[in-house]
Amino acid sequence: METLTDRITRYLLARIRRLAILDLYERAAVVGLLEADFIVEGDETSGTIWRVPEQSLRLLDAEPVRVRAEIMRRLGKAPYKTTAIDVLIRDLPGEPPHQNVRSAPKDTTDRENLAVEGRLESQPVAASSASEAPSASRKFLALLQEHVAPPSVAHVAIALLVARAVGTSVPDLSALSAVLRNPGAFVLIKAPVGRFERRFGLMLEDGLIVPYWAKLEDVHRSSPLSDGYGDRRRGKTRKTIKTLAGSDVPKAVERSLSRFLVDVLLERSAPVVLADETKTALAPFVSMTADLVLECRGLDHELIAELLQTCCGIAPKQSLRQMEKMALDLEGLSIDALALAVRPGRGLEHILSILEVLGERGRSSDKSGDDDDDGRGSGRGSDRSGRPKVKSRFLIKDGDDPPKSVDGIDVVQPEKAAEASGEEGGGGVSVDPANPEHSRLRQLRVETLSGYGDARDWALDLKADLQLWRDGGLAWSEMSTKLILSGPPGTGKTTYARALCNSLQVPLLVTSVASWLEPGYLGDVLKRMSRAFELARENAPVILFIDEIDNIGSRFGGRREQHDDYWRSLINRLLELLDGTAKTDGVIVVAATNLPEKIDPALLRSGRLEKHVAIPMPDMEALIGILAHHLGADLAGVLASAPSGRPKTMKAERQRQVLIERDADVINESVPGVSRDA
Repeated sequence: METLTDRITRYLLARIRRLAILDLYERAAVVGLLEADFIVEGDETSGTIWRVPEQSLRLLDAEPVRVRAEIMRRLGKAPYKTTAIDVLIRDLPGEPPHQNVRSAPKDTTDRENLAVEGRLESQPVAASSASEAPSASRKFLALLQEHVAPPSVAHVAIALLVARAVGTSVPDLSALSAVLRNPGAFVLIKAPVGRFERRFGLMLEDGLIVPYWAKLEDVHRSSPLSDGYGDRRRGKTRKTIKTLAGSDVPKAVERSLSRFLVDVLLERSAPVVLADETKTALAPFVSMTADLVLECRGLDHELIAELLQTCCGIAPKQSLRQMEKMALDLEGLSIDALALAVRPGRGLEHILSILEVLGERGRSSDKSGDDDDDGRGSGRGSDRSGRPKVKSRFLIKDGDDPPKSVDGIDVVQPEKAAEASGEEGGGGVSVDPANPEHSRLRQLRVETLSGYGDARDWALDLKADLQLWRDGGLAWSEMSTKLILSGPPGTGKTTYARALCNSLQVPLLVTSVASWLEPGYLGDVLKRMSRAFELARENAPVILFIDEIDNIGSRFGGRREQHDDYWRSLINRLLELLDGTAKTDGVIVVAATNLPEKIDPALLRSGRLEKHVAIPMPDMEALIGILAHHLGADLAGVLASAPSGRPKTMKAERQRQVLIERDADVINESVPGVSRDA
């Protein structure tokens, strides 16, 4: 008797094959092997008629070998791209997957539309004329479908895991359908396998899990389950699904996440799906409140054997026997590892030997705690064993050593103000007892900087406001806490941020847009971006310094048209994060750029990076102040060592005297205690 797991497996594999056939038909239409017509009902396109043209039917007059060769030759000229034809699905789990396409003539029977090889797939094909026998079209389609792309290893692995989760968690199909028909259902699916969350999200978008194309919207502003990149399959009518990644739940503030989740559930406008790849139990506010919890154990020998049979045609008994002989340990393997090992043309022993090595490396990474938090490791936000990471905090207690970086973000602790004690001044600034004022001036603080103009005034005002805020005399919303610095390379924008850290006596987080963009995939990039702001909120008061902010581009710059959706998503997310800091006390944002004209105007509006200061190259006065700062106590000796040779003319002597007097006045103002006579 067929079990529920078997029925769900058959259903999901049929959906995978259906999408592969649709992609094949579009490629065939590009090179003229098929023709596509749309069925329009009202204002919507409800289906597609695929027609076999006369020229394709004439190919059948040749020998089958030649027909196959000609089809292969023509398909070789068609690009491998995803279908742009929207096909709505009305099938339910366990039922034959019918494509919502219609055949012509309309009086053909359902039996005439059965697919070749005995599969119950509706044939989306019509003969080229009403008098044409449909058998010729079916024969041509049978030859065409020999070129269907093999199923993706990642798709099959996810399908098998989902089927097992359903089969082991639901008593029968009616119980599953009862929950799924609820428009606001909350479903938790858990499979402790690395990269399950992301691959599951991609399949949701492509209509390979549920019977419709989906648009994923994250519940809690963190990275979505998939890329969320619309270029993959455009022109789709999509239904919204609210999503959560289980590995992101432990890193979110429970109170905030539960509030967002409750708001979505009360709206009942879209189902909520939480995909979890971690091995530990989630917090009760999600694990115990879901309408349906689907859970499986993960990878085992039986699942791998079924995967190899589906993707490579290897007999399950042969695979099981070889895995038992090798005592193959699947712990540490991810979905991506399976895709790397199971490749066309590889034999069973070769595949299993690769899995053995990859699994061993994954397990060793678990022991060393070497987790790749950008999403390219085995899990999202968890180590490779699935254990959720502890929330990163870097507030330092007395006697602790400050960390150098957290989650790839450099952490700079403020140096304590130097005191004339002859010892380390708390922050590593040594003090000269003979010249304590000079030691304090050599410490990097905004007060000792030269050439920063309005940026220096802004910092001093912020320092005064910060003390009032700490004393309860000023609301954070009344303070100016966001600044963007622009100027040529080398004008000291990063130095300013470090000086601000010391002046305000709050930690500094240093990140950059370049580090955000390093993973490449949109979901991972958004995750890195969000993590920087999340870390700032967790450790407020703090300064978040974002370097190279011009790299995020502008929605109106016109230089990235081919990936417009990608960059628009990044900019919109950064706008949300900046707006979020306005509602969070204690987060100071300073951004730097060499090219301010390339920044999206929305980033510079009120409440965001509203204060803009351009830092020019230092003039003579600024250079004198910079030299005075770095020379410190040595300044008097350097001035005393200036050459005093007689100038050649009286005019040169007068010019020299004027310069000396001017420089002495500037130095006296910058360095109190230095005599003009020196």
